[in-house]
Amino acid sequence: MRKMSEIYDNRIRSKNFYFETTFGEYLQYAKDLIQNNDLQRKRVKTSQTVYSLLKTDLLHGCVIPPLVLAILGEDDELKNIERGEELQTYIKENREKVLILDGLQRTHTLIAAEAEALEQKRMKEFYAYKLRLEVYIHINKFGVLYRMLTLNTGQTPMSPRHQLEMLYSDMLNQEIEGVTLVPEVKGTAHADKKEFIFKNTIDGFNSYMNRSELPMERQELLENIKMMEKMSSEDISGDIFKKFLEGYIKVFDVLCKKSKPGQLEKERLQEYEIQGNPFAKKVSNAFSTSQAMTGFGAAVGIMKDKELIDGFGMLERVVDDIEKNNSDENDDWFLTFLKNMDRIRNEAKKIGNAQRMYFQYFYRELFNRESDSYADLCQAADKSYKMYDSQVNGS
Repeated sequence: MRKMSEIYDNRIRSKNFYFETTFGEYLQYAKDLIQNNDLQRKRVKTSQTVYSLLKTDLLHGCVIPPLVLAILGEDDELKNIERGEELQTYIKENREKVLILDGLQRTHTLIAAEAEALEQKRMKEFYAYKLRLEVYIHINKFGVLYRMLTLNTGQTPMSPRHQLEMLYSDMLNQEIEGVTLVPEVKGTAHADKKEFIFKNTIDGFNSYMNRSELPMERQELLENIKMMEKMSSEDISGDIFKKFLEGYIKVFDVLCKKSKPGQLEKERLQEYEIQGNPFAKKVSNAFSTSQAMTGFGAAVGIMKDKELIDGFGMLERVVDDIEKNNSDENDDWFLTFLKNMDRIRNEAKKIGNAQRMYFQYFYRELFNRESDSYADLCQAADKSYKMYDSQVNGS
């Protein structure tokens, strides 16, 4: 493994090494890299695709575009690496820290070609063929996501949302600001015990990056480009997902505080003419949903673009003002909120999307210092429905 050059990537603040290696050296750890994360994109079937042709070409020593790897974290040991052999050793000993940014399908094909070379008893010749690697070191997760998108745009990559889920999967079952992120497969999270479903937080962050509360299950090329444009303006010095989550938890906590503990009584629901089962009977349950988090993410992103806020840092001041402007243990704002959610359920064609839009307007009214509803929960719950209704029905 021979180092050819070294360049600093100023955009993602990471050092990029360019190496010449061999099939044999790369295959010593390649099988582990493709299994590092259960959420990584699955292998594309090679039958009737270009990958079946690539496998044949690899057996004849073809030259393929460089594979791009990233080593996550700030390991001091990496600062002293100058030669290819040292990095090769580090990767083999720390495979769990290495991600494939570009070249996952080529790696799968290379492994398949290795098996065929073994059958043909051509291993020595096969292992000696040349291969180029680019390796980013000291890169944070946001830098990884940004480079994965820029490197894979135009192909058929994982959606940005899926990549977010992959990159932050190590935060599962971890506590952040007193909240634990739990997998959806374990059942409904207990919001009162400060548990959020991990997928919901990813939905919310994805909405922040896309400036839209709507779910994006199918990411088209244009959507990827729009997301990258938003990402290019972000400060990557810190973990933006963590900032998003910490900001949301601050808002979540003050909303829970400004409501009565326990479930709403049936009489109170009837007083507000809420029919059937309400969206939720507790603030904690309502504001730990995907709809609540996607609405929040979109609202903060849109307000940032409009220069109404400067990012998640402003939420601490907003939370303080909500604390001052609203009495504790008051259900009026939440009942108004639920009444509007009930109206949406009865009127909307796509209920989930309509609920997300209402949440988005609720946060925008609550956070906007230029609005009469600023830091006023009752006014925000009421006026945000009028904004929603005007947008949907033109009334």
